Amino acid sequence: MFAVVALSLMSAVSWAQGKVVVLDPTGAVMGTAAAKAKFEKLQKSAEFAAAKAKLEGLQADIKALQTEYQKDGLTWSAEKRAESEKKLQSLGQDYQFQGKKLQTEQQALMQQIMQEIGPKMEAVVKQLVESENISMIVDAKAVMMSKPENDLTPKVTALLDKAK
Repeated sequence: MFAVVALSLMSAVSWAQGKVVVLDPTGAVMGTAAAKAKFEKLQKSAEFAAAKAKLEGLQADIKALQTEYQKDGLTWSAEKRAESEKKLQSLGQDYQFQGKKLQTEQQALMQQIMQEIGPKMEAVVKQLVESENISMIVDAKAVMMSKPENDLTPKVTALLDKAK
């Protein structure tokens, strides 16, 4: 019994000696110059730009049709109102499809970047744990409040940029 109490006191003392920090792993990786360059390249690609332009065009069409419907809808025949509602629904579905397509492309690139830089991030984090006497790292998304000096994310991003 005494051994258990002694061990728990030792672990509490050793835990108190290190510091607790927060880290946003995705933010750290996506904040790197390499990740930013890849996202910029994606956004400048002809295919992505065309899909984004189509999405914006659909949004403008939806807004114009909604405005017209609100302005003149009461004077339209039931047939014209039904046709307009059907067109609006169709445009909405197209808009959702195009939005998901763009989102899927971005998520695929994000996963690729995480797979490429993830192992480097692990090494950087281990290095920081040793050099800064860190006893615990908590995901920043799981923390309600933290002081900026306890956020490891900018340091990890900077070290990842230097690591290349």
